[in-house]
Amino acid sequence: MGFEGICMLVVLCLNMSAVQSGGSVTYSTTSVCGLKGASVVLPCTYHYSGIGPYIRGEWYEERSGRVIKYDPLNYDCSLKIDKLTDDHSGVYQFRFLTTLHLSWITSKPGITVTVTDLKVKEDDAGDANQTKVTCSTSCSVGLQYVWYKNGQPLQDKTTVSIRVPEVASYSCAVKGYEALRSPAKCIPDKQCWGVTYSYENSCVLLGSAVDIPCTYLHPKYDSINNTFWFNKQKSNNPIEDLNLADKYKNHVEYLGDKKSSCTLRLKDIRVSHSGEYVFRFTTKEGESYSGLPGVNIYVTDLQVLTPPEAVTEGERVTLTCDTTCTLSKDPIFIWYKNGQPVTYKHTTRDNKLHLNPVSSEDAGSYSCSVRGHESLSSNDVSLNVRYRPTHVSVFISPSDGIKEGTSVTLTCSSDANPPTHTYTWYMKSGAESLVRGTGESISFNVTSDTSGLYHCGAQNEVGSRNSTGVAVPSKGGLAIPMAVTSGIIIALILALMLVVSIRMYKMARKNTTRRQGVHSDVHDDTYTALNPRTTSSEYDTLQNVRSVSDTYMPLQRTAQASVYETLQRRETPP
Repeated sequence: MGFEGICMLVVLCLNMSAVQSGGSVTYSTTSVCGLKGASVVLPCTYHYSGIGPYIRGEWYEERSGRVIKYDPLNYDCSLKIDKLTDDHSGVYQFRFLTTLHLSWITSKPGITVTVTDLKVKEDDAGDANQTKVTCSTSCSVGLQYVWYKNGQPLQDKTTVSIRVPEVASYSCAVKGYEALRSPAKCIPDKQCWGVTYSYENSCVLLGSAVDIPCTYLHPKYDSINNTFWFNKQKSNNPIEDLNLADKYKNHVEYLGDKKSSCTLRLKDIRVSHSGEYVFRFTTKEGESYSGLPGVNIYVTDLQVLTPPEAVTEGERVTLTCDTTCTLSKDPIFIWYKNGQPVTYKHTTRDNKLHLNPVSSEDAGSYSCSVRGHESLSSNDVSLNVRYRPTHVSVFISPSDGIKEGTSVTLTCSSDANPPTHTYTWYMKSGAESLVRGTGESISFNVTSDTSGLYHCGAQNEVGSRNSTGVAVPSKGGLAIPMAVTSGIIIALILALMLVVSIRMYKMARKNTTRRQGVHSDVHDDTYTALNPRTTSSEYDTLQNVRSVSDTYMPLQRTAQASVYETLQRRETPP
């Protein structure tokens, strides 16, 4: 059970809502207790109806007035607060605005957030041979606890209070949050030695920084002479202080003191910094103590596993952002293509990027990073996607002034991976397409035998695709793409149909009027008032049709005549 779920079980859950001008905010609890360094969730929902679209919402803390910008989705306004500190304590409320109600809609009294830390408290057990110790907090934060004796976990000790029979240093933690351990306490209250690390073994990113929280105990009658950290796996005899090691220069910072704190900060971590880190101190009486076992730090970089040398469009491809150890704190991976974040539908929240199916647009250079450490990105790997020719088109030269007897060149272009290796040219002849040549370009003299509709086919190792057709005339005029010619014909047919329909409608209406014997001045005036505009509209339509016809029909007739003459000559026996 997560820490937030634990808090939900131990706090009083009330359902409070305030309805205000058709809108409401509801909190499912009035208080939440969080452990310092952990996270909590403030459960919240909001509703509104008939009061205009939602504009924006925000959380705010009453005492400080601190505002937390927030854009909830689907009426869920729950807020998660990470890495709790004492400053997060307070009463929080959610409020929102709509377009028709510009005053805040909210609910009081809100949710009270209490932040607590852990301390080991010694109680009188009523037994001379045992001492009762309690994992003390300012509010209830857990149902199960973990206890440590001299830094080592005690098995089967999960209650908030336990009895201990011997002198030792004891610390505690909430189950599930073992890294947030309390400072060690000497029990009974006598003089003892101990080092407590409030940090678990961890996998960290190359180039990042990490703090290892640490506390220690020593006899009160003796004072501290020296404190330092060492890497157990990298140190020889005598033990080497990290501050004095060349490879740790500018990479370590001691944040402790000579009383009880011994926290260490590692900066700009290198792969060579992996190992078990141990705190050691000596007293002025000549005594020394090492906090064994220490904390293991594993350092990893990010590597995008190399994809297959080439993939084919339509296949499934998965890229993996690999690490040599499992990163702590449930990281969120970010993917980049050609240096830009990947935002389209294939992205996932794990360390994999699924491209299913992969397309030519997915080709490029990929890398990955972890949210919060975007500057520590991985290597770049290239994804090569094979695809059949696309954007196959024909260009004609010259583009105008083509006459019978002149030379014309047709060029085929395409986009393909691998590049197109074969171009084939076809000329439409009746229902068949005759091969007229190969190669990226063909040239010929325009005659009645060579005029007609041409298209090219482009082929590579993956597949093939044809272009649209272009018409090469034999008696002057432009080469007109087949699609344009078809569009002209369709436009002419539609325009003529429109004119015929209007004419038939007017004739039917005129006949009906005559049969009904309507001759009053009012009806005559009404008809007369409408008739000129209708007649003008018909006239304009006819004029537009004639204009289009005058412009494009010669071109169409030229192309059709050329094809017809060619077919006639081929069908006439010699």
